[in-house]
Amino acid sequence: MSQKILKVENLKKYFPIKKGIILSKTIGYVHAVDNVSLKVNRMETVGIVGESGSGKTTLALCILRLLEPTGGKIFFENRDITDLKGRELRKLRTEMQIIFQDPFSSLNPRMTVGRIIGEPLLIHKKMSKDEVRSIVEDLMIKVGLPPRHMNRYPHEFSGGQRQRIAIARAIAIKPKLLIADEPTSQLDVSIQAQILKLLKDLKEEFGLTILFITHNLGIVYNFCDKIYVMYLGKIMESGKTGEIFISPANPYTAALLSAIPIPDPKIKRRRIILKGETPSPINPPSGCRFHPRCFRAKEICKREEPPRINLGGDHVVYCHFPL
Repeated sequence: MSQKILKVENLKKYFPIKKGIILSKTIGYVHAVDNVSLKVNRMETVGIVGESGSGKTTLALCILRLLEPTGGKIFFENRDITDLKGRELRKLRTEMQIIFQDPFSSLNPRMTVGRIIGEPLLIHKKMSKDEVRSIVEDLMIKVGLPPRHMNRYPHEFSGGQRQRIAIARAIAIKPKLLIADEPTSQLDVSIQAQILKLLKDLKEEFGLTILFITHNLGIVYNFCDKIYVMYLGKIMESGKTGEIFISPANPYTAALLSAIPIPDPKIKRRRIILKGETPSPINPPSGCRFHPRCFRAKEICKREEPPRINLGGDHVVYCHFPL
């Protein structure tokens, strides 16, 4: 069995901008994801980090085939899934699941928790209601919810409890790949820690591979084996978590790391303040997309795409003048 479970090659997702009502025409595109390539090995937890609007969620939805890619290839277990349709695509759903960012809007308010968690089993596994009920009770115990609450509705639970319900639904059919789209961003710090511990425990128990999307690098350090840093639809740097935290090579990565709060007030860190605003993905900058805000940018950065530089092992940076 191949160690690699997911491979993405030069993935693009452009959203057309339309003008007109009756005779609408395309006047431009939003470059949400542009030539992104990545690899994920089995049982790895891989973090996709970056500012809001960098294309992290769009990348995840393309991998899951919830959005149709504009270009590029997606391979899952060495199988090209880029153009799957119908029955084959439906079968793929049992292998890949997602935990959405908002634990309230991702749950049907008219369905009980038991029905929400059990729905994937009824759709994909064709089980009887008694079998589904037994599995749902077991899943609720695993995610830290009392089974007696399965007849309650989502609005009767707290934000952390609703996210546990979403996790139980995602793992119900035992997927191989779990995408967690900022699952802790709307939770307070103590609940965040509980959810992360739960995901770690479930990863070991179910043999999950996790693609973890976040803008919080503090969480990534303690949770992810490898990191991909995105900016305006592009990968800026990737590598093992320890390597990137100890010696970031891209100026953008260094700026993100400098913003992480340090719990000890005696330790001083030089904060890198980025100038300007994130450019529009409708009209992204030429050359390196980060050059208008970069403190090391030179003329070549405006003209040419940054080269791919391998710094040893898994550490790769896309930059003309790496740190």
